[in-house]
Amino acid sequence: MKVIIHRGTHQIGGCVTEIQSNKGTRIIIDIGENLPAEDGRNLPDIQVEGLNKEGKNVDAVFVTHYHGDHIGMFNKISSEIPIYVGEVSKEIYKILQKRLIKAKKSSKEDLKLIDEFRTYKIPKKETIKDISITPIEVDHSAFNSHMLLIECDGKRLLHTGDFRTHGPRGKSVIPALEKYVGKVDCLICEGTTLSRKGQTLVKETELEEKAQEIFIKNKNTFVMCSSTNIDRIAILHKAALKAGRLFVCDSYQKEMLMYIDSIAKSDLYKFKNKVLSYAENIKEKMEKMGFVMLVRPNSTSKKVMSYFPNHVFVYSQWEGYLDEKHKDQYSYLQEFVPKDYTYLHTSGHANYEAIKKVCETVKPKIVIPIHGENPEAFESMRARKQRNKNTKR
Repeated sequence: MKVIIHRGTHQIGGCVTEIQSNKGTRIIIDIGENLPAEDGRNLPDIQVEGLNKEGKNVDAVFVTHYHGDHIGMFNKISSEIPIYVGEVSKEIYKILQKRLIKAKKSSKEDLKLIDEFRTYKIPKKETIKDISITPIEVDHSAFNSHMLLIECDGKRLLHTGDFRTHGPRGKSVIPALEKYVGKVDCLICEGTTLSRKGQTLVKETELEEKAQEIFIKNKNTFVMCSSTNIDRIAILHKAALKAGRLFVCDSYQKEMLMYIDSIAKSDLYKFKNKVLSYAENIKEKMEKMGFVMLVRPNSTSKKVMSYFPNHVFVYSQWEGYLDEKHKDQYSYLQEFVPKDYTYLHTSGHANYEAIKKVCETVKPKIVIPIHGENPEAFESMRARKQRNKNTKR
């Protein structure tokens, strides 16, 4: 087995990992577009032989989840290469693309390409020639995210994709690794938060409590969060209902939530008959009962917000997007979010303790850091473990 990290050892997002078997089979894990670096730099594009430039074709691409920094290059690679993604991820991504087409930020051709995506199910094993791939669903800020267990040439490798253990499904991550993975020879592990020193990661359940307090105290609340962060929206929805407020969104967001309601088993994701799609005829009801409304940086949201001047604005995304150094990439966002916003957020990525627990569970011989700007933190983790081991002796 040969592992090539084409991109991602010293950056967050845009990771492209290649696995080759001794017989020459090639698969790629994730084909994401670059995010701006945390210092504001624009990162260069990537060219991979047989993927998006001439050469021996890649046999398949496996995408861990639908975030753009993991799937965004899907329309820039050879159309002959099959792309595999989780079943629910595919449907969410299609709903998102339909909205982007209306906003003239995507095309019908892109939607046709997504229709051609193949899907995988947990824990069913997929086989690409002499390489087998087993998906394990994990907790992340993208619904239906996966780690991937790769087996070939008598070796076992686990690619974590993006994950965390402090979300609604976080408790299932380690038991799933114990049940479906066990020991591996190599671990390719994300380390997003290891470069964000001093960051406190609260649980999504704690956010629910804080949100409920905000919604009770303030009659009219507008919230900005990612439209595909289903867990966050579910938490906000639950808090709004507990506070006795209406939960309002646009028709696109409602379509997304109704799809999740149709496939999810947990009561946390039951939105049917509890979500209102905004229209002029519900303004009076909103004024009477109070509301929590999801908004996005566009003229429609600005118009609705102007109807309710006495409101609170909650920002529920990574605060780095609002940093001055990212003005070139996210000026539209910075212009939309008011200066006096209320911050309510937690990361979609694993903290130090969660990463350490994964390492202890799968006991890899080799750890390859990706999706982070501080890969040296993994070496510090190993050294600390060795010191603790020596101390016990």
